[in-house]
Formats: sequence, C-alpha cells, structure tokens
Amino acid sequence: MSTNKATVAIFTLAGLATAQGFMDVFRDELSRQLHSRGLAVSASASLYPYGDWSRRAAYQLLEIARDLTDIHEKVWRSVGAGAAREQIMQAAQAGHTVLLIGHSGGGVTAVQIARQLISAGHKAPLVVQIGSPKCPVPVVWKDRVLYLSLVGEDGRRSDPVTRFGRWGGWVSGRSRVALWKRNAYAPGAIIGLPLIGSHPDYFRMQPPYVNEEGRSNMNQTVGAIMEWLERRLF
Repeated sequence: MSTNKATVAIFTLAGLATAQGFMDVFRDELSRQLHSRGLAVSASASLYPYGDWSRRAAYQLLEIARDLTDIHEKVWRSVGAGAAREQIMQAAQAGHTVLLIGHSGGGVTAVQIARQLISAGHKAPLVVQIGSPKCPVPVVWKDRVLYLSLVGEDGRRSDPVTRFGRWGGWVSGRSRVALWKRNAYAPGAIIGLPLIGSHPDYFRMQPPYVNEEGRSNMNQTVGAIMEWLERRLF
C-alpha cells in the first residue's frame, strides 16, 4: 500500500432532468469513506451539466444526444462539459486528484471533461459512469474509467439507458486491415450491480431498495466504487 495519500476532489455530474440534491447523500458517503481511509477531500460538489429538473427535459435530451454523437468534440464543443468544467479545472490546476462520477448523461460529460483535462496537460482524472450511455473511451486512459450498470437475475443489463451508445470502433488487425471490434473503446472496468429498481435507483437507501442481506442500493454502489479506488488511491 502506498504511503503517499492523494488529495481528492469529488464532483458528481447529474443526468437528464435531475432533482437538486439527488446525488448529495451518495457523494457525502463516498467522501466520508475516503476520509476514513486517511484521504483528504479538498472539494466536493454536485454539478448539473444540462440543468436540473426545472429546465425542460426535451432541451436536455437533445443536448445529451448532441454530446454523445460527437463525444470527441470534433465538430462542436460539448454542452455538458462547457457548463461543468470551470470548478473541475480549478481542482486539477491545484494538483488534486479529480474524481468525476456521472450518472446517466452526466457520465458522457465526465468522459468529455476528462479529455479536456488531459488536453490541458493535467493528469487523467478518475471517472465513474453510473447507468450511463456507452461512449468510447481512449485506450491510453481507459484504466482510469469504471462503468457501473444495473443488472437483472440473468446478469444482463436491465437499465435501459445503458443500451444506448457504443464502445465499438475500428482497430488494426494482424495484416494491418482495419477490423471492427465491439468493445474496442470500452472502459477498463465494467461491473454489473444486482440492485433493486431501475435507472433512477442506484443511490436509494431505504426499503424497498434493500436486499435480503440488508444492503441498500447505495451501499452496493459505493462499495463497488471504493473497491475500484483501492488500487488507484491507496
């Protein structure tokens, strides 16, 4: 275990038509667990890249689709990243380890902001996508990305949002012929969570979102993230 403890800046990025405070308790619990392991949390904020529930959902959906369509920002700048990047960039400039946790469309924004941070010369942030559309992650920093999705009893993804998007892309084969690979640009870690409920329910704490072992959805979501962070922060 490393003796050089990081100073972490946590930012949660909400998705479509999200209520204010939706991810706050989850973010506070994650911050508490990092503190308990001896890490300093320098900043902690909830961001709403496409606005909250008070803004028309149709506008937000169009912006998320626009960002997902041009995830590499080759044609236009990301709407979500543009709205959320200032605080995150400041934390990176201060030398903190940036942890971006995006739910739903917020996971798309997290990948785009990560790309912008790297382009600006900062270390690749840690990115957690929760119930997000699939979007390609560059191979060189895919090990910094965790993807969580709700799964059913058969082990298949049961969150409908995770069926959108793609990780596929063209790669060079042995004979230098380009081949299409379905998971060419997938995140480095992909974990299915056997939670109760559906897309909005990853952060629920109370019954009926508690399993027979007494673990709530949020317990399982935070636990999966902390286990992944073990090899990257401690």
